[in-house]
Amino acid sequence: MSLVGWATAATVVVALFALALFHAVIVDRQTTLDDLNEQLEEVRVENEKLRLFVARAEAPDRIRAEALYRLGMVEPDSRVYLSPVELVEGGVG
Repeated sequence: MSLVGWATAATVVVALFALALFHAVIVDRQTTLDDLNEQLEEVRVENEKLRLFVARAEAPDRIRAEALYRLGMVEPDSRVYLSPVELVEGGVG
């Protein structure tokens, strides 16, 4: 074989090796991307569970029940609502 033939064969072998390496990198990155997408979905599911937990914990009926039954608080007989007082310079107006 001539020098040109050897050079062509070497170029083809190097190109095929580079192509195989490129495909290996693509497969590796795709696997990493798939793993990250799976983790993201797990975090989204956990986030939804936590949002539901917080919504239930903040519910007024649950807070009232905790206050009455667990903390032993009692409801008042009557409620007194205070009105704000406007302050003027030098004292209460």
